[in-house]
Amino acid sequence: MSRINDIFKTLRSENARALMPFIVGGYPGLDATEMIISGLDDAGASIAEIGFPFSDPIADGPVIAAAMHETLCNGTTIDALLSTITRARPRTKAGLIAMVSESIVHRRGGPAFVQQVADAGFDGLIIPDIDLAAADELLPTIDACDLAFAMLVAPTTTMQRLPEVLNRCRGFVYLLAQTGLTGARAELPDLTDRVATIRTLTDLPIAAGFGISTPDQVAAATTSCDAAIVGSALVNRMRDVPDAASAALSFIEMLSNGLPLAD
Repeated sequence: MSRINDIFKTLRSENARALMPFIVGGYPGLDATEMIISGLDDAGASIAEIGFPFSDPIADGPVIAAAMHETLCNGTTIDALLSTITRARPRTKAGLIAMVSESIVHRRGGPAFVQQVADAGFDGLIIPDIDLAAADELLPTIDACDLAFAMLVAPTTTMQRLPEVLNRCRGFVYLLAQTGLTGARAELPDLTDRVATIRTLTDLPIAAGFGISTPDQVAAATTSCDAAIVGSALVNRMRDVPDAASAALSFIEMLSNGLPLAD
């Protein structure tokens, strides 16, 4: 977690914000994943989420689901993805967050998989479908490995549940801008009130995702949040192009233009 903490601490000291792109690990190939990670710094990304491909993705819309299906059909394995992260880790200062289904975590041994993720070079973990009890079983290992751990706060999260979610977060909080599946949206809802409520309960940075797809929406999200997460729009830019990694990095650089200028 120290890398994630350091990134957000530095950004806050400069009154700056983070861009957090999401890519599907192994899409359209592991070489593309490695090249994108290697180019994050120059493209303006502070932290990247790497989605572990899963046959039944949780809350992912058609773009990400199709990318996961394709990379699984191409033979991408968890071990191969972890090895790719290990190779790429020295080539970027950006934080790397593993986004992975609880089913994979459980199948790979729970705490043992958390250790594998840390050993590969990840700085944090998001398990979008985990419940509070299962999270509690992993937190001792997460803390021992010094990993960030962001749980999801949805528009439907009740005030009773909200403190329970926030108390389990390490490094940052993942705020869902809207309900439904991932995917680009024409408009982003005003997050000001929800962010203000969360800030009364935690000092952790808040990263907003779900539906952010343009520099203007990055700007809108980071008016109140510490980071903007962009997934489906980025993955979509990588489809059916000769050089998916270059297309992804060019799009990340364009999105970074929506970040406020640092002091």
